[in-house]
Amino acid sequence: MNKNEKRNNQVLITILIAIMSIMNLLAQNKNNSIDPHNGVIKKVKNYYVESIIKDGKVYFFILDDKKAPMSNTEITGTAIIIFTDSKSKKVELTSIERNAFIINDISAHTYTDIKVTFKIKGKSISTIFSKERKLKHFTTDNTKYYHEQSTEHSYK
Repeated sequence: MNKNEKRNNQVLITILIAIMSIMNLLAQNKNNSIDPHNGVIKKVKNYYVESIIKDGKVYFFILDDKKAPMSNTEITGTAIIIFTDSKSKKVELTSIERNAFIINDISAHTYTDIKVTFKIKGKSISTIFSKERKLKHFTTDNTKYYHEQSTEHSYK
């Protein structure tokens, strides 16, 4: 091998190592962004709100800044549900298990928008989940039906 061939091989190896490093980094970042319950996540200040639809019910989870589910013991929540006929209804969210909230009053098939508000450590965070299409043939694995809007309010 002459000098030029050795140099070309070294450059090629360096480029391949750089490409493999970048691909590895991208793969790690992609795995870290997976939502804990495979739902739709919205960032609201220092928290995330995750929504999923399962078995015809709408569930919500409050996640910390690392997207880990938070305990629901000191969190309260309400929802304003907007139905397909443009009527609305305000309901209290029911806490279930250790970190979930559920809307007991409706089926996931009957609403178009839900504005959820959670009170956490004296602050109120709100976000809106809107369905993108009707759920006539909805499966429990298919949960990504929302647009994003988020706000935070502080009570003093």
